Amino acid sequence: MFPKLEKKFVILYTLSTGLILSVILAAAFLFFLSSQDSRRKSIFQDQLFTLMSRLQTDSVFSDSYLAQLEQKHQLAIYIEENDSPFFFPGSYVTRTEREKLFERAEDLAAKEGIFPHSHPISSNLLQSSLLEIRGDARDIYLGNVLVIQTAGGYKKLILLQDISGNRALVMRTLLFYILIGCIGILLLFLTGRWFVRRSLKPLEETYQKQQDFVAAASHELRSPLAVIRSTADAVADAPEEQERLLEVIRKECQRGSSLVKNLLLLAAADQKQWAVRKEYFEIDEMLLNLLEVYEPLCVSRNGKLLLELPEEPIPKVLADPELCRQIFTILLDNAVAYGLGGDSGRIVLRAEYRSPSVMVYVIDHGPGIPDAEKRLVFDRFYRQDPSRRQKEHFGLGLSVAAKLAEIQGIAVNVEDTEGGGSTFGVTVSARPGCEH
Repeated sequence: MFPKLEKKFVILYTLSTGLILSVILAAAFLFFLSSQDSRRKSIFQDQLFTLMSRLQTDSVFSDSYLAQLEQKHQLAIYIEENDSPFFFPGSYVTRTEREKLFERAEDLAAKEGIFPHSHPISSNLLQSSLLEIRGDARDIYLGNVLVIQTAGGYKKLILLQDISGNRALVMRTLLFYILIGCIGILLLFLTGRWFVRRSLKPLEETYQKQQDFVAAASHELRSPLAVIRSTADAVADAPEEQERLLEVIRKECQRGSSLVKNLLLLAAADQKQWAVRKEYFEIDEMLLNLLEVYEPLCVSRNGKLLLELPEEPIPKVLADPELCRQIFTILLDNAVAYGLGGDSGRIVLRAEYRSPSVMVYVIDHGPGIPDAEKRLVFDRFYRQDPSRRQKEHFGLGLSVAAKLAEIQGIAVNVEDTEGGGSTFGVTVSARPGCEH
């Protein structure tokens, strides 16, 4: 499922960002074309103005001046005075014959009312707009035709500038933008794939945890149901064992009920439907009550439970008393189940005040938890016994404790006990100055 989802997201990301990049590059290319066109026309206008000024002030043009001007700016110049053309063969070689180009320029000017023998009447100047003349060899020229009135008659100027090279520049620029676009889209694809994979990884892990959770819950529910079913069948076949078999059914029903209760509790906490009622209360009294409840249980299992409180009074803590009691109950149940197997056979319930918090420790001297598994013990249905032969516990207790602590803003952690075993610590905010 996730590989297909990743592929779709990568394609969607690449297409959307690639489209944006393409629009930006297209706008940049159009701006380049516009700026190039403006620059080209500006240069042409400067040359036209220079020649027009010379026509108005000078009566003689040297061939070297015109030749140098043509070569420098790729121009073709035609000057005529009173129907007599200047004798200037031209130095810039055009790909189309110069005479054809001048004729085409005059034809275009004629469409604007400037005919070959037009003379200025109401003003001193007749001038066409900027013309685009196309040659026979796919060459293009920017041109202008103007007629100036002088004291001795008139002068006509046809000025053409070869802009064919601009097409090659435009094509090279276009290919450059296309290359940039392709590289950009490739980079977007690679970064998009990395980004999508990184974004989907937590979802994939959550999905996998959900699948594991469902599988583990199904396994745990199937076990008591199978026992109940087989025991119920055995009741009819062995009436003399009815009392014992019914007791087995009752125990399995209790186990199933406990599992469902924990599952519902976790679901309510996940959906933030748990009502947290924080208040200041004396945590040492709660620990004394827990000592009275669990001390007989520890003694019945050949162990003992010790309570260690500091000499100075412990400040009141801010938390939900019922939820805190349930957290300590789970930690003590866990310690009784797994922590009485050591040589000392004792569990220590210790409280310390470290401003601004109260630390409560449940210390056992059992087999302990490997470092690699410490971060896993609060996962749902996690147990060190992968075969799940121990039926007393489902692997939900510590995950419930962690969730109850999380919704209150309380920290729960596990460390090694000196000499062997595990120490679970609970950190609760205290109210300074609020003592017994």
